[in-house]
Amino acid sequence: MNNNKLYTFSHIITYLTVIHGSIYGIYKYFLKVETEYGLRPHALQGIWQGAHIFLSPLLIFIFGMLFKDHIIKMYTSAKRKRKSGIGLVALMVVMILSGYLIQIVYAQEPKVLIAYIHIAISVFFSFIYLVHHILKK
Repeated sequence: MNNNKLYTFSHIITYLTVIHGSIYGIYKYFLKVETEYGLRPHALQGIWQGAHIFLSPLLIFIFGMLFKDHIIKMYTSAKRKRKSGIGLVALMVVMILSGYLIQIVYAQEPKVLIAYIHIAISVFFSFIYLVHHILKK
């Protein structure tokens, strides 16, 4: 895959992940349904969670593709190291680890803490990515 197609694919995947992750978060935390048995998850929450779990690995995949062809290359050869790019790599690592920990930790208190870390890092990642993408050069 040439670099232009790789960059286009990475932007599409990243923005789709940000969008569906945001929608999932809205359904999970803000659109609960009141029933006679108390608050319940919205009926569409499971669909958005499934989409997030299904599509987020594409972001990890594209990160791996960019690592050799863009990240390492730019870090070693660019005269000006972009702080947004370096920050994105660090945020991506924490975002990936926290996303996986959410899936495997069963104790409620640590899982909630990990989820909040994942959300905070993801929001920060989204803004930094937008800056990195808009200010290309």
